[in-house]
Amino acid sequence: MRKRLAIVWGSLALLALLLGYACYALSIQRGQDTVTRIYQTDQNGTPIISPGPITLVGKVNHRNLFQSGINGYVLTNRDPLSTLLPRRNQTVHLKYRSAQTTAELRKTLRQARYLQAGTQNTATPVFQNRQQRGDATTYGRISTSQDGRIWTKLPISYPHVQLSRPSVWYANGRLTLIDGKDRYWTTNFKDWQHQRLNFNGADFKQGRVQAVFPGTTRSAVVVVRGIDRQSSRAKLYYGQLTKTGRVKAWHALQLGKLPARQVAGMSLIDQHLYLFLQRGTQLAIYRANRLTRPVRLVGRVKLNHAQSQRVTAVNLIPTTKHRYRLIFDLTTAEKVQKQPRYRLLDRRFKAVGQQHLLVTDYLWSQFQISLRGSE
Repeated sequence: MRKRLAIVWGSLALLALLLGYACYALSIQRGQDTVTRIYQTDQNGTPIISPGPITLVGKVNHRNLFQSGINGYVLTNRDPLSTLLPRRNQTVHLKYRSAQTTAELRKTLRQARYLQAGTQNTATPVFQNRQQRGDATTYGRISTSQDGRIWTKLPISYPHVQLSRPSVWYANGRLTLIDGKDRYWTTNFKDWQHQRLNFNGADFKQGRVQAVFPGTTRSAVVVVRGIDRQSSRAKLYYGQLTKTGRVKAWHALQLGKLPARQVAGMSLIDQHLYLFLQRGTQLAIYRANRLTRPVRLVGRVKLNHAQSQRVTAVNLIPTTKHRYRLIFDLTTAEKVQKQPRYRLLDRRFKAVGQQHLLVTDYLWSQFQISLRGSE
């Protein structure tokens, strides 16, 4: 009898021990954090959003707040994540394509009044419309606008290559991005061709594209910064760029004493070339009435909240017959990128009203704006 009682009590004690261990293991598991990394890329493997990848850290079986949908894109593979966080660490790759057809994308580009080429830093998160640049990982982006204030990113598959200062040209159904010494183009908004450009002239070397301004359907005006072969100084040169990526003749811009390396941006409006240089908290505006004419100072605009901050990109676009919109961005001394801003200017390039934030669906890291995106 005593042996039976001992066996029973021993079994109960073992069962209690096993149950206790199971509860302990379950509590430990539920108390642990799991890490899920989510890569959201287009058909070329280019990150779509910032930061990339997204990192989810949470307790096992807690609610999964991640939503796989991206505006303008359609998910092409299955999202393996459930409504609760998984029990193990994992890496998830989600692929997307444009929600628009090729015809719809072409219509968007034809009807756009303004066309922007820029970059998005996918290495760091954006917080309160600010982003730490750090070791930036920047991919090309294109946006369209009807009023120059509200901008929408074109939902296509972008080249899987880092870009630094791209310009865009759309003509005859061909979308072209030009960055430094490289040209990328596509007709179906997914498959991109690449060409290495050799922008050297008889008078300069080491030419790198600073801006491209659409002209006719067969050519555009390209401005490069190169090193003068005689003086070894940096200068700006322009020429007619054909759709094959060639420039037959180069001409030097007449900058006078204006230092080419300090030009923060440029715009071409009705054959008038505008150049911008930062002077402390002011932005100096220079204009050449023709590309062949010398530049001269036509205005200064005070920028709010620009103390100890650097303008890294700036463009001027017409809004009405006698008004302009000056679009610019600011980077702090701590390399924090801010959301782009704009100021309205009158015909004498005097600021009108207050400084405002530009409405964009991602934080522009760099940009160049064309006056039209139509063919």
